[in-house]
Amino acid sequence: MREGSINGTRNLLSFDPRFSVVVVFLGALIITSVLLLFPRASEVPAPEVEMKIVDSFFIGRYVLLAFLTAVFLGGLFLVLIHHILEPIYAKPLRSY
Repeated sequence: MREGSINGTRNLLSFDPRFSVVVVFLGALIITSVLLLFPRASEVPAPEVEMKIVDSFFIGRYVLLAFLTAVFLGGLFLVLIHHILEPIYAKPLRSY
């Protein structure tokens, strides 16, 4: 038996590298023929219908904006009262 063979058959990894060109060419030929069968876009594009944009959440958006503005102003008021304008309490007077 020859080296590199299994049960008298030739090992698949021991092939002539010149034949790899044939495999690459056949692969490219198959891929090209498959891609040619895919449909292409038509030459003349279909006329586009003008789309009208309709805002269906118009009122809800302004209600949400008003709510978030009220929450922001309330939070700003609380920060102003509790952190920036902290009250300074008078010290108790000593009574004798």
